[in-house]
Amino acid sequence: MVAMMVATMSFAQNTVVASLNHEGESTMFYGVGSLQQAVAEAASGDIISLSSGTFNATNITKAITLRGVGIDNENPTYIEGGFNINVSEEGSNRFTMEGIRCKGEVKLGGTFSSPYFVKCQFWRINGIGNTDAIENVMVVNCKVTDFFRQGGSTTVSLVNSYIAEPGVYENAHFMATNCILSKYNPGDNMQNTIFKNCIYWTTNQWNYKLPISSKAYNCLSIPYDIFTNLTDSPNNTTMAALTDVFTDFNWEGSWSDEWTFTLTETGKAVKGTDGKEVGLYGGPQPFNLTLSYPLISTMNVDEQTDDNGQLKVEIGVK
Repeated sequence: MVAMMVATMSFAQNTVVASLNHEGESTMFYGVGSLQQAVAEAASGDIISLSSGTFNATNITKAITLRGVGIDNENPTYIEGGFNINVSEEGSNRFTMEGIRCKGEVKLGGTFSSPYFVKCQFWRINGIGNTDAIENVMVVNCKVTDFFRQGGSTTVSLVNSYIAEPGVYENAHFMATNCILSKYNPGDNMQNTIFKNCIYWTTNQWNYKLPISSKAYNCLSIPYDIFTNLTDSPNNTTMAALTDVFTDFNWEGSWSDEWTFTLTETGKAVKGTDGKEVGLYGGPQPFNLTLSYPLISTMNVDEQTDDNGQLKVEIGVK
């Protein structure tokens, strides 16, 4: 709690703070380089909590947990610049990232397992090389706004997320559940991918069909029928326009943070394999940006101590 108070007081002074929690003890680092300092000092299993503001990127080779203040926060946590995540010694821990916006390209590489990205926003996610073999990359309630590509033999589970330009290479493959995907060429680099309860939008009428090695179940495509090449593709639907499906998502050439991807009544009429709506708000983990850990929302500190030398502090946590 003391560490949280120090961080919050620093927020008011427009200073970004990284708080490293190691075996119950907190160490505070300040300034745009504080994430780099905290990662350098951290051990596998440690938690690094980041304030609002922008932090310089740093490569990560440890199974730590990174926490931000939420991508829908009035003052989000940003990581500026590209960085690699390649956890060489994971032990019983796994790398986790929550509530952070990444402005640069994030590259995933190596052979570690089960990295977990939840309630984050990315510009780009890419692989490092054709020998990457990450097992079960988990992406839940996230937004990827430019592209998401993986190679080698990496496996990725996408759950209730928006993914722009997904693509796999070599023997990598995706499984997408209740996702919204947008891609210029669905027929390009989407082999061995499984889609369930997804919405898939494409703008290319010449290379719009998914490859025969993919599968789709109870999905919706806009505006072309991308499923016609598939041997296993039951209960899929095609609609003519984004406005038939979404109340606010209407692409005009650039990403907008204002899109909620809420379905129209016509869109909600399309049901997934579980009988719920397709897209972000159906399925196993409906899209929700509420963080899994508390944040200080308010703090009032008296200007001076009382007669007993005590300082009154009132803290609001949400």
